[in-house]
Amino acid sequence: VAHLDHGLRPDSAEDARFVAETSRGLGLPCLVEEADVGAYQKERRLSLEQAAREVRYSFLSRVARQVGATAVALGHTADDQAETVLLHLLRGTGMRGLQGMLSLSRWRGRDGASDVALVRPMLHVTRQETEAYCAEHGIVPRQDSSNRDERFTRNRVRMSLMPQLRRYNPAVREALTRLSHTMARDMAYIDQQVRDAWPRVVTQEPWGLRLDRGVFNSMHSSIQAHLIQHAYAYL
Repeated sequence: VAHLDHGLRPDSAEDARFVAETSRGLGLPCLVEEADVGAYQKERRLSLEQAAREVRYSFLSRVARQVGATAVALGHTADDQAETVLLHLLRGTGMRGLQGMLSLSRWRGRDGASDVALVRPMLHVTRQETEAYCAEHGIVPRQDSSNRDERFTRNRVRMSLMPQLRRYNPAVREALTRLSHTMARDMAYIDQQVRDAWPRVVTQEPWGLRLDRGVFNSMHSSIQAHLIQHAYAYL
């Protein structure tokens, strides 16, 4: 078990102690560390949410390497997935963003050294089901006070927008998670097409990548767009 104290709340040390004690009670090894997310945010000029995410995932990647783990398991639920898809939709996104979070993905840090597989085994489990499971086993979860802070867009989506959308469709969470499943399936197919096309279009040069314009222009515009995205990510 790994827990990072972001040091952003007065009660964050209590959360860390809770994780350590719960892990000890379950007989699981646990590593807890502190980080100065505020300093990282200023240095990188990021939003607080993005800075916290990068620092946290770098920590998890490092712990995975230290203990010889092949992946990091995260606790995102179906509710988190629905909120993520909705956030991406509001900000403007394509098919890839409408996938939301994937059950299996990779995270690579800015430093190039942090690289770890992420698994999300609870994406099909709702927050309500998770809380019911805890209650059944006598576990009282900690409540992160920052989750009620409406300065953060995700919290406004959770507390204000989702309840409004339920008035139009009581099953809006299920609708959004179905959309994510559909997009993930279709993106898997498109990515396979891009991988198949890559050797015919792209040549690696000492200065970067060369694209064969003739072959590229013969392809469907959707594959062209995803090839360009893939080339950008590769570089």
